[in-house]
Amino acid sequence: MERDDVELINNVLSGDETAFNELVKKYQKSVHALAWRKIGDYHIAEEITQDTFLQAHNKLATLKNKNQFAGWLYVIADRRCKAWFRKKKMTTQSLEATSEETLEKTAFADYVCVQREDTAIEHRRKIVKKLMEKLPESERTVMVLHYLGEMSCEAISKFLGVSPNTVKSRLQRARKRLQNQEHIIRETLGGVPLRPDLTEIIMQRIDSTKETIPSGGKPLLPFAAIGASVIFVLLLIGVNKQFITNFQKPYSLKAHSEPTIEIVDAPVVLDIQSKPELKNRVSGTNQSKNNNNGLTTGTKTVENNSIQDAMQWNLPDNTNGRLGKGKIKKIKYSPDGTLLAVASGIGIWLYDTTIHQEITLLTEHTSAVSNIDFTPDGRFFASGSEDGVIILWDKSTGVRKKFNGKKSVSLSYTFAFSPDGKILASGSGDTVRFWDTMTGEHKGSLPGLPEYISYFSFSPDGEKIVSVTWGNEVCISDVITGKSEKTFKVENTDSVGCAALSPDGKVIAIGSFDGNIYLSDTNTGKLKRKLSGHSLDVQNIVFSPNGNLIASSSYVDETVRIWETQTGELERTLTEHMGDLSGLAFCPVGKTLASSGSGDGTIRFWDMHTGTQEHTITGHTGYTCSVAFNPNGNFIASGSDDGIIRFWDATTLQLIKTFRVSKNYVSSLTFTSDGKKLACGINEDIYLWDNNTDKFSKIISGHIMDVNSIALSTDGNILASGSADNTIRLWNMSNGKYIKTLTGHDHSINGVAFSPDGKTLVTGCDDNTIRLWDVKSGETKLILDANTVDGKNRGVMSVAYSPDGEILASGGMETIIIWDINTGKSRMTLTEHRHFVLCLSFSPDGTTLVSGSTDIHLWDPNTGKLKNTFVGHTAPVSEIAFSPDGKTLVSGSQDGTMLLWKIDP
Repeated sequence: MERDDVELINNVLSGDETAFNELVKKYQKSVHALAWRKIGDYHIAEEITQDTFLQAHNKLATLKNKNQFAGWLYVIADRRCKAWFRKKKMTTQSLEATSEETLEKTAFADYVCVQREDTAIEHRRKIVKKLMEKLPESERTVMVLHYLGEMSCEAISKFLGVSPNTVKSRLQRARKRLQNQEHIIRETLGGVPLRPDLTEIIMQRIDSTKETIPSGGKPLLPFAAIGASVIFVLLLIGVNKQFITNFQKPYSLKAHSEPTIEIVDAPVVLDIQSKPELKNRVSGTNQSKNNNNGLTTGTKTVENNSIQDAMQWNLPDNTNGRLGKGKIKKIKYSPDGTLLAVASGIGIWLYDTTIHQEITLLTEHTSAVSNIDFTPDGRFFASGSEDGVIILWDKSTGVRKKFNGKKSVSLSYTFAFSPDGKILASGSGDTVRFWDTMTGEHKGSLPGLPEYISYFSFSPDGEKIVSVTWGNEVCISDVITGKSEKTFKVENTDSVGCAALSPDGKVIAIGSFDGNIYLSDTNTGKLKRKLSGHSLDVQNIVFSPNGNLIASSSYVDETVRIWETQTGELERTLTEHMGDLSGLAFCPVGKTLASSGSGDGTIRFWDMHTGTQEHTITGHTGYTCSVAFNPNGNFIASGSDDGIIRFWDATTLQLIKTFRVSKNYVSSLTFTSDGKKLACGINEDIYLWDNNTDKFSKIISGHIMDVNSIALSTDGNILASGSADNTIRLWNMSNGKYIKTLTGHDHSINGVAFSPDGKTLVTGCDDNTIRLWDVKSGETKLILDANTVDGKNRGVMSVAYSPDGEILASGGMETIIIWDINTGKSRMTLTEHRHFVLCLSFSPDGTTLVSGSTDIHLWDPNTGKLKNTFVGHTAPVSEIAFSPDGKTLVSGSQDGTMLLWKIDP
């Protein structure tokens, strides 16, 4: 007889791991169906399924209501999907106790082995995709859970937190909309199997980490606050949980500094004086959706020289220039409204809002800056980066203080200053930590809050902390005693995307993944009203300084909406942005609203009462996925995760033109040998761009999953594409017609490259093999197994042929292997990188091999000697390319910039 969830959970907490195995088998299809629906990628969905159960296992002791296990899983899976969708970065696990080495070495084991589909099934899947797009979000979700997840209406009800009747009505409405075509969805989704060993893989990953995770009862929350050595001693002497809880002190202004935090003082001159006058920086008012800054399909836009000058500030060593200001993360006004601070992928940009020009670029952070806030008096501002570091800047003295936590203490997830500016509070997990703004001293912690804090704020009087979790819980705690005074759950929400506290502290606004905004009374916990209008996923919420207005944004419908707080009426909708809307900020003085779109790279300033666009700042870019020089080296093409292709002058570094082609990332680019056409891998298709007409001349379709890499034969006649659907396809470049499909790999194809004579194609795959194919016959000539080199499955992320065709380089996790083409043997293994090797390229003369990871290495491919290392990007390098003369290397990074490096002969 099947055991219920409560019994299974109790058994797991008692040490019975077979009980969790049952939970995995019971819910894995449901979780995978949800992830596939939200992400749209079967491979990533299984990876998220594994991560969801791993996190659920590690946090199981914190689940208060064991009857709500299904809904709890939904929240975890949903947040994993959102994190992946927004960042699209290398796969990581949010496990506090798991080492970085363990995470990386298990990453490639998460990829999916999906059976190759025949032509009929491929065709049906395309039809299903189009049919599902006809359905509203709520109906589409229940259809996928019902048919793919094989869930009953009652099971879906528990999973989504809605009534069974609601589920039934959504299914009925969906079937009615689809009429006679519903059976196609049923047959296609119902016939997709999960890999048979998924449960086994999940349990193996749990076994590999459980030794580092405290077992039984609730996790030991004071690890970070007390220090690992003290906890170790307490555990050795057998101290009980009650004693440890008593040992954990509430917030106190007399507390000692936390030993895991390193505070570094260093003088940094903040040049906040305006640069010499920069003309033509600002666009006019009342811009339409079809203007240049809107970046609509086929629209050209040109950057002015003054913006390009700013892009060259604080360049790393060995570089000729920077293209792009970095991907926008957050924006914040100074209290007097004269400065706008922009947290970006490469640092902090400060803009003078009176003339809308750049003042300075601060580059002290070594990873992307994700948060920023000013003290109420404007003297200090804090910036937090994705590596968990917070830097406190003093504008008047130029001194910074660096709060550098260990990897298990992520300080910068969210933070806020107290109303008097004397305390900086940082939140992570279920703990808020307090720091003295003047001295940088750690003053204490407020532990024991509900887990997964997504937002918190001081009350206006500074006596309370209002925190909001991903699971819709609002907790109001006393700052001094640390006691929770009130906790309530905001009902009817999907999961929390963002939150904001009104200036008077009486209303908490929560933006939900379901597209609604919920306003609740902080005194009673009751829902005051629901604001409906966004189609999905409210990304940002801010109150106006007087609290009368609320501004919200969604990256799904690409709008900014302004609401009247008291009535809930929609005042207006702003539609100029395209793509991800990363930040909103009301000016503390005046009537201006600033909105930032990391999707279109613009910051726009609006009159909040009229909706008129007053100014626009440009120059920022999205995550750079691909770069390519044209054959004569005159210009560079770049593709980003914002669906934009940009063309840059390689000499002047000016942005020549910009084209918006989709909402999704441009994975790969390659020019034809005559430079007349540019092939672009976009989603599961390949677009052919005509440089003479500035239009797409053809769209090549055939893959059923994303195209990861493309390559052109040396004569320009054949285009090869490698996809996440495990296949390589060859196309006739002159007419775009399909030639043949190469099959044999059983995982995602990450890299493709032609030999110099064009007769051989090499492919690199997640299955840890490199295959050499005869282009004419389509047969496999040679299989190189990277496992044979060091016995470790590292996957193959990139491949490159030497110009003479004698050697081949492959890159995976931390390792580059140089292969002898004639013998099929490994010549050498290069191991200087510490992370994934995402891209490789030989110089035109073959004397240098360049590899891109979190840094860039230059190697002698014959001796394996490391010639040089380039450091400057704050995120992984996704693509590199040499200029035709070999004197310049361009690197594109997930930080939203490209750097041009000087290459010595």
